[in-house]
Amino acid sequence: MILYLISELDVGGAEKSLFHLATGLDARFGRPAVACLWGRGRLGQWLQDAGIEVIHLHGHRVGLLAAAFHLRKMLKSGRFTLLHTFLFHANIAGRLAAAGTGVPVISSIRVTETDRPFRVTIDRLTSRRVVAETCVAEAVRQWSIQHGLPADKLVTIPNGIDCPACQPSPARIKDDLGLPDGARLALFIGRLHRQKGPDVLLQAARILCPQMPNAHFVLAGDGPLEGSIRRHAERYGLAGHFHLLGRRDDVPALLAVADLLVLPSRWEGMPNAVLEAMAAGRPAVAANVGGCPELIIDGQTGLLVPPENPDALAEAIRRLLSDATLAARMGQAARRRAEQEFSIEKMVRRNEELYDRFLKR
Repeated sequence: MILYLISELDVGGAEKSLFHLATGLDARFGRPAVACLWGRGRLGQWLQDAGIEVIHLHGHRVGLLAAAFHLRKMLKSGRFTLLHTFLFHANIAGRLAAAGTGVPVISSIRVTETDRPFRVTIDRLTSRRVVAETCVAEAVRQWSIQHGLPADKLVTIPNGIDCPACQPSPARIKDDLGLPDGARLALFIGRLHRQKGPDVLLQAARILCPQMPNAHFVLAGDGPLEGSIRRHAERYGLAGHFHLLGRRDDVPALLAVADLLVLPSRWEGMPNAVLEAMAAGRPAVAANVGGCPELIIDGQTGLLVPPENPDALAEAIRRLLSDATLAARMGQAARRRAEQEFSIEKMVRRNEELYDRFLKR
């Protein structure tokens, strides 16, 4: 029986991948269980509704070491044959807990930890505790090798997306937002954090909106930069063009009315927001970082721009917002690419092949 361990179960990229993996796993592996360090979150309920056992380790209350000790007792019981961990704290807790139990550990690397180099140092110092680490993009794998992680343990397995589930659904989002007729909409999905570059997007909007008054920017997500972004949008006279929605659960509905997705990240792993846009038939304008160029074929399924370059970002957004035919053609090509290269089934099969390799030993 396979046990998945994750730091938390709020709805995010890693959490969605774990959900699809746990619910799509072939029956020969048995019914998996999912343990979380901090709290259940909405995705925990989704897992339970799908018949997956969810184990809460209450790390927020008892502390990380106590949670790891509880996990160790579970692994020593002989119930589980393999542990697959997601996100940094779960990666480390899983390695501590599994030491000496005989249960092989597979960890996952979801992003290049550009702003937190100590994390890759801890990963490197404890890498002997794992049999493999999955990387969501080849760029993440190469970055990890450059920072001293053992290349023979790193396996690239991209995220998957359920294209039928991401079909655009009818919505009146533009009316709800009070957007005028003829508004052209660039959608940002993600945390309002320096990594995702919402401040770069604000500067691009400051360049674009005087040239293109019907351009509007909708940001779905929350985070530490929310207050600053809101204040600066008002200061720049962009309050009527910059719409901060907070965290949203209706991403397909937002994509249904968007003309494009924009993701000006400073660093990335394999951004689910871009995958969701591709599955919905929307082109993406994204910074050329991390796994973005592994998703977007520049000029065919979307546009790539240099990171931290508001001028290039504004021009790429303008190009697609002003040419609906071009945007539609790129969006259709993006959906075909998502169906062919990034299906959930392909992601699950690649993980199963990895499990087979170590369970057969």
